[in-house]
Amino acid sequence: EHTRMRQKLTPGFTLRKMRRLQPSIEQLVTERLDAMEQAGSPADLIEFVADEVPGAVLCELIGVPRDDRAMFMQLCHGHLDASRSQKRRAAAGEAFSRYLLAMIARERKDPGEGLIGAVVAEHGDAATDEELRGFCVQVMLAGDDNISGMIGLGVLALLRHPEQIAAFRGDERSAQRAVDELIRYLTVTYSPTPRIAMEDVTLGDQVVKRGESVICSLPAANRDPALTPDPERLDVTREPVPH
Repeated sequence: EHTRMRQKLTPGFTLRKMRRLQPSIEQLVTERLDAMEQAGSPADLIEFVADEVPGAVLCELIGVPRDDRAMFMQLCHGHLDASRSQKRRAAAGEAFSRYLLAMIARERKDPGEGLIGAVVAEHGDAATDEELRGFCVQVMLAGDDNISGMIGLGVLALLRHPEQIAAFRGDERSAQRAVDELIRYLTVTYSPTPRIAMEDVTLGDQVVKRGESVICSLPAANRDPALTPDPERLDVTREPVPH
């Protein structure tokens, strides 16, 4: 089931389609940085940039209209906020789902340039409303907080290592390598989804029996000396940068 849905969604993540988002992302980031500068010192990077940019980019990706985005993110955060009561989270979740289903219905009638529009234009009813709704929820769940944390921690790491900033400033290729190194070094996602062994399998010197679950520690994997030399050191010139 996962493979079938992935095959439908993968064409929406082509390099060409991701490049289409670049101008709007650059404009958004510039606007948020300008707002932070205008606020004067001290200014909160998380408030002005890290909490605003990821959600807006994900909305652009899936096709949420600009006028709806503030409301959409409020519903999304209300649904995912573990500090809220179960009743309030459930109410926000129901409203969030209603919005997504209404958006999917609009995209079926008139597909836009977002990912949902691309999927329904390509696959029609073969991609069900519930599949598309679930996909949108997963995108917001997996992307919003993780990217926000990555922005905040990434800037902090670079401020603590100013020599690293000089190593990539003004060089687009080096900047991409720096992003990969920060992803490896910081590892904001601690554990992926547990995997269940469908048959006995040997990992290293450990036998995993059929039916047993396996959870990988991503921070440990990204700091493994077998992965890259001197893994405890932040080095934006590291190449390649596996993670």
